Amino acid sequence: MQLPNMHTDPVRVSLDLTWWPPADDFSLSRRLWTRPPGADTWVLEDMACSGSPIRLLDLPGSWSAASRNALSHFEMLVGPGPDPF
Repeated sequence: MQLPNMHTDPVRVSLDLTWWPPADDFSLSRRLWTRPPGADTWVLEDMACSGSPIRLLDLPGSWSAASRNALSHFEMLVGPGPDPF
């Protein structure tokens, strides 16, 4: 994992929504990827997913929270911050 203020690799954050038709509920997952210089593949650095089913009624709030969480992970990595050394 790259340290804040020391990133050199491209960074990708993805947020996925999965619908489970038989149960009629949803789940969310977030992944953070980097791609080392000269590499042809992305490397998974961090992943999280909802631990329990999400009902359609609760989906807007859960989606907003997951989006904020994904953005905060991204900002922590690429945003300005104190020098770690």
